[in-house]
Amino acid sequence: MERIKIMSVRFDLKKRLGNGYFGEVWYANEVGLNQICAVKLVPHNKIINQANYFQEAQCLKQAEHSNVVRILDTGNFDKTKIYLSMEYLKNKSLENEASGGFIAITRAKKLMIDVLRGLEHAHQQNILHRDIKPANILIGDSKEGKLSDFGLALPDISKLDLAFIKTNYQYMTHLAPEVSKFADYSKSSDIYVCGVTFYRLINGDSFLPSIDPIDIRQAIKDAKYPDRTRYRDFVPNSLRRFTNKAMNPDVSKRFKSAEEMRHSLEQIGLVSNWNESFLPNGMYWSTSGTLGVITVKKTENCGLWTILAKKRKHRGPLKRITKYCKNKINRKEADSLTKEILQKVVQNRL
Repeated sequence: MERIKIMSVRFDLKKRLGNGYFGEVWYANEVGLNQICAVKLVPHNKIINQANYFQEAQCLKQAEHSNVVRILDTGNFDKTKIYLSMEYLKNKSLENEASGGFIAITRAKKLMIDVLRGLEHAHQQNILHRDIKPANILIGDSKEGKLSDFGLALPDISKLDLAFIKTNYQYMTHLAPEVSKFADYSKSSDIYVCGVTFYRLINGDSFLPSIDPIDIRQAIKDAKYPDRTRYRDFVPNSLRRFTNKAMNPDVSKRFKSAEEMRHSLEQIGLVSNWNESFLPNGMYWSTSGTLGVITVKKTENCGLWTILAKKRKHRGPLKRITKYCKNKINRKEADSLTKEILQKVVQNRL
């Protein structure tokens, strides 16, 4: 009788997708089932709870939701590492999609609503994520947002004082002002981080400039980082107020829950997206949608500014929108007029 060969290799690791403080993630094939998946490999010495190597996987299972990355399996990879196999999402992360720039404002809204649904469910299970950022929001096959990387979402993490919290620059830029150690972290801290993440999505990372790590904690506590007064011109005031409320340094003035934050965002009407580009002497915006094709040009000459707004509903040439076309105005007037038309189009109020 022919002897059946027993495979000792569980995964065929094909391509490394990323790596961080707690390990690395691979695009892999699960050999036994011939199934593509994402495999996170975590060295034993990087596991937070040394009494339970599989606590992160258990948190993911407990937080199972359509807006949370699905855990498939966990176990020992070799003598030095464990693995967590998860659904592989070919669209990668929101950080990949944004690539440091801003994303369409209607898409940013949809993705943040998805994230808040997943977070709402996790909070109902008394699970805190503690590390929400574009890199930890994956894009599903239907373009939905899915929370991933629950490596810090452990129930007993508050007992630990991890060195990386003081040395990981990106983590510090998202950290809520009330958090100086993990014991301070609360559901409201996750709300704050959602606000910072949303700020990045609608503005781009250039609106989160580099800052000396020595100064960043005080700037966050003083509500100066991110700059709550600085948004892209097309971001309507209702969305600015929403984002600033989530990022309020006073915990009592933030949204009370992920559910409340989600409901608030759902009520903000956004219908159009602007493309934005720089000109040698100004800015240019364009959009096409239910309102037709609209363009706005803001240019400067000898210290005076010109606003040229054009529109066409169907076919034919673009025609000037007389009300929003101005010549030889000052910078303050030009900025105010530009914001007015851009924001009205976004909210279908033109």
